[in-house]
Amino acid sequence: MEFPQIALANITLSFDAAIDAFILSRHLKNLSPNTTAWYRIHLNQFASFASAKGETPANFSKETVLAYLKAKLTQTTPQTANGALRAIKAFANFLVSEGIRNDNPTKGIERLKEPLHFPRTLSDDQIVTLVNTIAKHTNTFAGLRDLTLVCLLLDTGLRISEALNLKVSDIDLLYGFVRVVGKGNRERVTPLGDSVRILLQRYMLKRASLSHVGDFLFVSTLGTKLTKRQAHARIKFWAQKAGIEGVRVSPHSLRFTFVRKWLQSGGDSLVLQRILGHSSPTMTSYYARLFASDLKDAHKRHSPIDSLAPILKLPRKRIQ
Repeated sequence: MEFPQIALANITLSFDAAIDAFILSRHLKNLSPNTTAWYRIHLNQFASFASAKGETPANFSKETVLAYLKAKLTQTTPQTANGALRAIKAFANFLVSEGIRNDNPTKGIERLKEPLHFPRTLSDDQIVTLVNTIAKHTNTFAGLRDLTLVCLLLDTGLRISEALNLKVSDIDLLYGFVRVVGKGNRERVTPLGDSVRILLQRYMLKRASLSHVGDFLFVSTLGTKLTKRQAHARIKFWAQKAGIEGVRVSPHSLRFTFVRKWLQSGGDSLVLQRILGHSSPTMTSYYARLFASDLKDAHKRHSPIDSLAPILKLPRKRIQ
C-alpha cells in the first residue's frame, strides 16, 4: 500500500501519526489483531524513548535504536529485546518505502544473541496423571470440554489461540483433520489422532445440547467462546487437582510436550515444522512437496495421545 507522499519540508510527522499509518498498513496486509497490537506496544515504547531525545520518525538515529535496545536489556530478556528490534526494523522499512525518510537507521543492526532456553515439559507419567484426572469428570460438560482441549493441545501442538479460534466447521472427523488459522492468518491442515477424534465427536455431541451456542468449538456452559484466561485457569485447576509438581502446566507447556514426544518417537522435524505452523523461506520448496496425506500418515505413526492410549482412561469406541 502506498500513502500520499508527505511534504517533509512543510510538516513534521509525529510518532503517533506514523505509527497509526504503519498499523493501518499491517491491517491491510491482513495481519491478525494480536500481531498489530504487538507492533503498537513495541513502537509506542520506542517512540517515548526517541521523543525524549527530541527525535521524530523522520530523523531518529541508529544510535538511538542501539541505546534503546541497551536500555531494554536492563529490564527484560534478549528475546524480548529482539522482538522490539524486529518491530522497529519493520517500522523503519515502512518509513523508507513511504518516502518519510531516505535512510534506514536499523540497517546493519543484528539480532542479540539469545541464550538457549529449554522449556519444561510434562513427563509421560504426568501426562497420564493429568489426562486420567480430567477423564474422571467427563460426566459434566466442563470436564468433557477440558479433557478434549487438553488432549487436542497435546496431540497436535496447537497454540492456545489457534485452538480457541477453531469453529465446528473446521473439524473433519471423517478424515481426521482440523483446519487451523495460525500466525499471520496463514491457514494449514493438521491431522488428528484417533483418540482425539473420538473425544471430539463426544464433545461436539454434548456441545450441541447447549442453548444459544455460537460457531466456536470450545465454549463455556453458557455457550460463549472460551477465553484464553478461562482456558489457562481450567488447565491450571486440573494440574493442581492431579498433584503435578515440577512443571508449570499451561497451554504452552502442552505444546512443547507435543514437540518433545514427537521428536523422541522419531518424528520428522520438517513435518513437525509444518504441523506446528512454523514458516521458513528456506523450507518453502520442501513444504510444497508435502501433501496432507503425508502429514496424516506421519501423525498416525507418532500421535502422542494414541501412543499412550492403552493406559489412558479415554473412550475407545465412536458413538454410532
